[in-house]
Amino acid sequence: MDTPLSPEAIAARLPSSRRIGREIQVLAETTSTNDVAAQLARAGAPEGLVIFAETQSAGRGRMQRKWESAPGEGLWFSVLLRPTWPLADWARLTTWAGVAVARGLEAALPGCHAGIKWPNDIHLGGRKAVGILAESAPGPEGWAIVGIGVNVNQTAFPEEIRGLATSLRLAAGSQAAPLDRNAVAAALLGQLDALYNILERNFTSIVVEAGARSVLLGRSVMVHDPAGPYEAQAEGLEADGGLRVRLPDGSVKVICTGEVSVRSL
Repeated sequence: MDTPLSPEAIAARLPSSRRIGREIQVLAETTSTNDVAAQLARAGAPEGLVIFAETQSAGRGRMQRKWESAPGEGLWFSVLLRPTWPLADWARLTTWAGVAVARGLEAALPGCHAGIKWPNDIHLGGRKAVGILAESAPGPEGWAIVGIGVNVNQTAFPEEIRGLATSLRLAAGSQAAPLDRNAVAAALLGQLDALYNILERNFTSIVVEAGARSVLLGRSVMVHDPAGPYEAQAEGLEADGGLRVRLPDGSVKVICTGEVSVRSL
């Protein structure tokens, strides 16, 4: 295990005027940082609170999949937000987080390229390094939580995901030394904060960057729909961040939520 996460070490690398990360907590262990953030949100915690955990006993991704939260090797954290925009626009948070995290990874590991697998995975070298899970409770005192899991220093993974997962350290090369997780955390929060400030007024620019970083566009994909999977061609992102696909019969469909995989995989 490398140097433990420290709120002070992370905050020292961030601007004092930040919204994201205005308060940072680090837990030794919890079930899920999203669960903790939700409890604090219901108790009135302010926007910008970030909860990190050194390990999670019940970390989860989308579709209730288990997220492997290796102690001291990655970053497992949740950001509490209180959007004041129309509810229909809250779905923008996943696109915002994806672009910001991709930027943060590249800042933490210069020379790497982070791609986005719509809607919520970040890839390095064709393998998943980050998962994002947004959850919300709309209403007058509503809140949204964006949970982010980042593989930082892992060099091995469980057999069932070994061919699909990677980490920043693996992306840096087989002989790379462990990265400073406090520095990586600060790079991510810095980008999340910077991009949050333009989310309301210029979401279009975020969608454009998400499209440029997409690992799906122009490729044949399998859309996993509750009614049954179907094949399509990923064509582009809509203004709201939805994925536009073309079906074999030539018709076009926009997917707002769901699971999509590259057919060749």
